[in-house]
Amino acid sequence: MSQGLNNKEQINLIKKGEIVVVNLPSQNKQEINQWQRIIDNFKTRLHKIDRSWQSGTKAQIQSQDTLLDTRQLNELEQILEQVGLTIDVIITRRRQTAVAAASAGYSVNQESSRILGYKTIESEIIQELAEPLYLKNTIRSGVEICHPSTIIIMGDVNPGASIISHGDVLIWGTLKGIAHAGATGNHEAVIMALKMQPTQLRIADLVATASTLPTDEYIAEIAYISSEGIKIHVASNFYRYYDFVSANNTWEMKDQAKFPRNV
Repeated sequence: MSQGLNNKEQINLIKKGEIVVVNLPSQNKQEINQWQRIIDNFKTRLHKIDRSWQSGTKAQIQSQDTLLDTRQLNELEQILEQVGLTIDVIITRRRQTAVAAASAGYSVNQESSRILGYKTIESEIIQELAEPLYLKNTIRSGVEICHPSTIIIMGDVNPGASIISHGDVLIWGTLKGIAHAGATGNHEAVIMALKMQPTQLRIADLVATASTLPTDEYIAEIAYISSEGIKIHVASNFYRYYDFVSANNTWEMKDQAKFPRNV
């Protein structure tokens, strides 16, 4: 039998509207078997919890700074399913947890380990971003990945999947779902994919639906904000021909370039 845990050391459930928030305790790096104690305690307490929700209710996992692997996430999912809760999204400050969750097929919202701040340098507002999130798997339909910096995906983004980044979105595969770069208002952010077939593109506060060009070839392309809105250009020579002009908050041609295709 596990030892008793105080409220701050336990997994706590809070019903908020139509969802249940599952708050995990902070990680104690000094304790080797902390996760097992927490899970054993949670299983015992679940039998006594007043379940004021219907079967199939969505649960948001607030993991804070707790480091979780795929096995622990699956274990938590199985326990919650026994009381009618279905994991909707994993909210974490740990990049390793975000990678494990996304790799296991969960939707992820990675919060910054520090408050995202803004610094003024030579009258320019520069957003402090976290480290990039690198995922080596295909993002399936229904999964949403949110991260406070650049997101790099080695794989496809399927229709029905959403990628939301405060920085750039770089996809080493086919983009068929929704990609949102510069989500906090960064007009310099770009979206790049080996094959661009998105349901929707968003950069900062601009939205576009890309026209589908049927082709069997993989041609890396990059979506960016121009003076005329979101446009797409061949990625291989983009930075040779374009510069970001802070005064206009748009990417502009340095020289005569191939005309980008509209979206």
